[in-house]
Amino acid sequence: MPAHITPNQLVQLIIPGITTVFSLGFACAWVYDKRLRYLRFLAASFGAFALGSAVQICHLPDEWKLNALVSATFYVLSIQLLAEGVLRRAGLHFRLATHATTFTLVLGGMYYFSFVASNLLVRIYILNLSAGLLMLFTAARFRNRCNGRTINHVLLWVLLIFGASFLVRTPLTVIQPLPHKTVPFAQTIFWVLLQISLALMGSVLGLVLLAAAMSDVVDRLVLERDLDSLTETLNRRAFERLASRSIADKKSYPLALIAFDIDNFKSINDRYGHAAGDAVLRQFGAILRAAVREKDVVGRIGGEEFVLLLPATDGKFAYRIAERSRIALESSRFDEIDATLRVTTSAGIAAYRPGEGGAPLLARADHLLYAAKRAGRNQVLTESLDTTRGVSELDIR
Repeated sequence: MPAHITPNQLVQLIIPGITTVFSLGFACAWVYDKRLRYLRFLAASFGAFALGSAVQICHLPDEWKLNALVSATFYVLSIQLLAEGVLRRAGLHFRLATHATTFTLVLGGMYYFSFVASNLLVRIYILNLSAGLLMLFTAARFRNRCNGRTINHVLLWVLLIFGASFLVRTPLTVIQPLPHKTVPFAQTIFWVLLQISLALMGSVLGLVLLAAAMSDVVDRLVLERDLDSLTETLNRRAFERLASRSIADKKSYPLALIAFDIDNFKSINDRYGHAAGDAVLRQFGAILRAAVREKDVVGRIGGEEFVLLLPATDGKFAYRIAERSRIALESSRFDEIDATLRVTTSAGIAAYRPGEGGAPLLARADHLLYAAKRAGRNQVLTESLDTTRGVSELDIR
């Protein structure tokens, strides 16, 4: 171990210092919102890289073969944790067996070409190519989960460039012979370019990931503001905002809106208590969320009134969704309610008319909903008589 740190080493330690700051940033973000569990992987990734870089720069341990193996261990862990963190943010992950196999193969190669057949060039290729390929593979899997968000597309491109940089930079090792000793290696063109590129790309990647994390925190705060905590559907304000956005987008046409109202809900509350009523609301909210597509909008806009806005949907498809949801609720049983009692819902479906606003569309769906209730409840009524269950033309006027 060196007796002191040289000025050159002190400058190089700026890189692990920067990555340590990013590691602390991700850790603080996770402490603020522990539901964003992927932040732990990102914090650990930047922390592992800082340790690996510090070990290599400070020659800890000083024996170069052991130093190569120890620093490589931290580097491999860093890139694996980074890949896992990015994927977990998108709801994906690598299998533990995949990580274990990758780690074993890379470290096995590093050990062999350090202690058995010493070859610095091969070790550099092993580390850089494995890191680059893992980043590119991660980017490829992440690509399908961008969901149109700008920050996700930016992150995707940064991942691609970061991964490609390992593959492009590695051939630079042939510019000049590479020494096997640690100190001379620190003076090579490869090492200098490596430090510069890692400092730049690592900082850019860290900043983009922090921006993505902050975006996720803000999205969660907005979601909590907009979400009905009991049913996990949108509240009225959020539903109206998203409905207005869908109506303004011509790509959403044709549009259909379904209004639901749970039948005799007040009597359920009066007879069995509010806990039973809450159980019914939770169950129906879950039924509606399970029935819709990702682009559909589900909201609870009143005590027992729910609405679905279905972009790119005609009346027949909307009718099938409403009917499926009606049957699902009728088939549900609740511990808080007598098993002989069927909980039902009535629904009205209105199709969007050109130039119409959200309020008139909802009003027409409500008109059909209450016509269905007058016709005997537990049915779906649409503006098209061929899909109407058991009501006459008079009932919808």
